[in-house]
Amino acid sequence: MSLIHEICVLEDCTPNIQERAIGNQFTLLKIISFFNSSLPVHSLTSMLVRSLPEAMLPFQVYGVIAKIDGKTYGSPDNGQYPSISVDVVVHGKIRGYISALYNKDRQSSEQWAQAHEILSVVCGLLGNSIEKRDLEKISLENARRYSALFHNCPAGLFTDKKGIIVHCNHKLTKILNMPENKIVGLQVTALIDNETIRKTLSFHKMSPTPLKTEFEKDLKKGPIKLRSIYLPELTAEGELKGGLGIIEDITRIEEAEQVQQQQKKLLVNTFNAINDLILVLDRDLRIVTSNWKGYEHLSEEEKQNHPHRYEIFVHGNDSCESCHVLEAFATGLPKEALWTNPADGSIKEMKAYPIFDDEGEAIMVVEHLRDITVIKRSEENLKKANEELAKAYEELKSLDKLKNELLSNLQHEINTPLTSIKGFSELVHDENLGPLNSDQKKAMHRVVEKTKQLQMVLDSLLFVSTATHGAIKYNFDRLPLSNMIYISLDIVNEKLKSKRLTLETNVPLELPEIVGDAEYLPRVFVHILDNAIKFSNDGGKVTLSAMLENDFVHLTIIDTGIGISKEDLKKVFQMFVQLDGSSTRNYGGNGLGLFMCKIIIEEHKGKIWIDSEEGKGTTVHILLPKCINPSRMHK
Repeated sequence: MSLIHEICVLEDCTPNIQERAIGNQFTLLKIISFFNSSLPVHSLTSMLVRSLPEAMLPFQVYGVIAKIDGKTYGSPDNGQYPSISVDVVVHGKIRGYISALYNKDRQSSEQWAQAHEILSVVCGLLGNSIEKRDLEKISLENARRYSALFHNCPAGLFTDKKGIIVHCNHKLTKILNMPENKIVGLQVTALIDNETIRKTLSFHKMSPTPLKTEFEKDLKKGPIKLRSIYLPELTAEGELKGGLGIIEDITRIEEAEQVQQQQKKLLVNTFNAINDLILVLDRDLRIVTSNWKGYEHLSEEEKQNHPHRYEIFVHGNDSCESCHVLEAFATGLPKEALWTNPADGSIKEMKAYPIFDDEGEAIMVVEHLRDITVIKRSEENLKKANEELAKAYEELKSLDKLKNELLSNLQHEINTPLTSIKGFSELVHDENLGPLNSDQKKAMHRVVEKTKQLQMVLDSLLFVSTATHGAIKYNFDRLPLSNMIYISLDIVNEKLKSKRLTLETNVPLELPEIVGDAEYLPRVFVHILDNAIKFSNDGGKVTLSAMLENDFVHLTIIDTGIGISKEDLKKVFQMFVQLDGSSTRNYGGNGLGLFMCKIIIEEHKGKIWIDSEEGKGTTVHILLPKCINPSRMHK
């Protein structure tokens, strides 16, 4: 009921009532104004309870009680006074009531009717107000849900009836790398590449069916793959009122799907490429899938029917051939077994690996069946070969022992006559037993040199035999390296002169001392110098240098000789290796010198290596640690 209607009701009252009621028209106006405000329901109801007694004059009201949605407003009714009570109805459902307490003896029927009418109007207005607020709440909630849904869409936009974009969410701006003001105002077909949309927009009519499409779009950051759904909003006549577009960047999804497909293809190819038979079995021992290696003769229908393992792989009544699979299901542990075919004696290795569900129960088993007949027979042959090899090794050890004894005896047997030969040869050569003519002198000189060479070969053989068994005993002490180098040069001086070789030295006298063996270390220097002289042409040059590098003395011996090829450099330190047959014939040697040098240098905690180029000479490098702390010398 409107405020004008309420005033008209008051005008129909008696003059006495009118006079009293007209003074309360402002209270009614005030109450009416409550409903035009945005007050919450509980505040509005509290204000009505306080204001209604005055608005209902001249009808005498002792109090107003309201109960809305289970909450009571005003003083509770103690049953002393009668009441006018009107329900508050919202959407056809009673949400509460408002009651006015009065004195029946003092009220006329007209006053009672007018008061009831006012209360009814107020209850109706209150019901409308509650309904309005409920609808506003629902509308706000729907708006909130819509906003959350829209802004959380992969990417969303709205269009008008012409297909012009009127709104978009921030995810679309992020995907397209464009601000909202650059997107709004565009034709939807500028973003969604769909020929159906393009055609139907020109006629302003389209099917209500959602239009789905996938397409690529070139952006500044590069091409991307998009998936779109356009939902048209149509009038009853089928004309376009607007539309909702959802756009999703599926570039990574597409890439992931491609990778997944590639991985799947790789797994399938790998599965099928395995030469052994692979079975995937369910709990009933039916074959879920297999690579069917060795059973390609089965038809596709037989394979697709998931045959039982017994039907294909169990031979005769040998049901234990599947026991390991049953144990894998029962225990949840990998099991394996060997099975020998009684027909041909072939041996099969069978391994079962359980596959579990989320609850940890074994639901399938992957079985690997492999024919290991050849392997088993090879193992038996290998075992026999090992036994024979062990026997041969024992025999070899005996032979090695015999060899060492032979070398030791040989040294003794040869050294005794060799010492006599060497001594008497030197006496004859030095003419201590009488004068010699020039031919005799020359012959005795050759005998003396060959005796020395024979002694060196004998010493080398004995050294190698002893060194390979780790039996060399070194006497390490502090040694002046420069003195040892010059002593070695004196030993080879005659050979240098005989080949007219130029010697250039750069060996500082203040070189630090080293820890070494005074007997074995000079052998290395003499042998390297001897090689430099031997492999250099007459009139060539030999350069010997030494310098301090950090905690090492670096010695280099450079010659201008025939050099060494890259292929031969790899084997110069091997025992009994000559570079070629011509080297042995032209230069002599037994292939033990460099092998012996390497052993001695490494026993001195040093390093030896060679740089060379065929036809351009050779450089031998030797690194030896300087003596830092005498207390650390190893004996």
